[in-house]
Amino acid sequence: MIAQTKSPFKANSQFAQEIDSFLAQYGAVFAQEAKRTSAFFELAAYNDIVKFYETADYTVSPENLKGTGGKQFVYALSPSAKPENCSYFLAKKVYKSGKTYSFEIRHNVRIQSFHDEEIFVSPDYAVIEKGSIVSIKKVDFYNGKVDYFFVAADKVKTFAETKHYAPGPELVLNFVGLVNELMPKLMANNFPTKPPMHFGPSLFVSGIGNPHLQKIRDSLGKRYTINVFLGLLHLQVKSTQPQIR
Repeated sequence: MIAQTKSPFKANSQFAQEIDSFLAQYGAVFAQEAKRTSAFFELAAYNDIVKFYETADYTVSPENLKGTGGKQFVYALSPSAKPENCSYFLAKKVYKSGKTYSFEIRHNVRIQSFHDEEIFVSPDYAVIEKGSIVSIKKVDFYNGKVDYFFVAADKVKTFAETKHYAPGPELVLNFVGLVNELMPKLMANNFPTKPPMHFGPSLFVSGIGNPHLQKIRDSLGKRYTINVFLGLLHLQVKSTQPQIR
């Protein structure tokens, strides 16, 4: 007989319970169906990004709740989801100077390239300026009959991606290309040094990778002000120390 090994990943039922518990803190409920572990991993990482801002003394609140009584938090489970149909968290912080900053923590929102206005990508998460989602009619998008929603690159404060598998060098190196497309100034270590503060663009990976991959991660982190978190078997993004920019 072949011995069965216990998966190091959480059961989907446990993911669902933790998502329910997280949203309950804000008077919201989770009512969507997610069957794949990778989908739960993505949702849980989104929640941990929200926790990061809360830990950084932002006031966070769920917005655009749906359903009866307006309590259902609707995650954007696809890049094609319309922002108006999805919920998000608003992060707000008031500094001693009296200046107030507000940002939307979005899931699967489309972002316009910094280099070319005709190129768009959809990272799993993006922290954007409040009210910065716009829409246009594009001939190559349903013949211009459906609104095309996106955020301009200069409205993006940071972003992140999740991958639920054992990583290789190409995965981590490809993430650098995404940083170059959306926030190229970071490639030359030209990043903000004054408030408001955000975490650097981050890649969250469930698998740990080999020693060579970890060397690649460390090298890229030093060069480009980005974070690559490996081995997040239990989705504890909050337990790491994201690089602040």
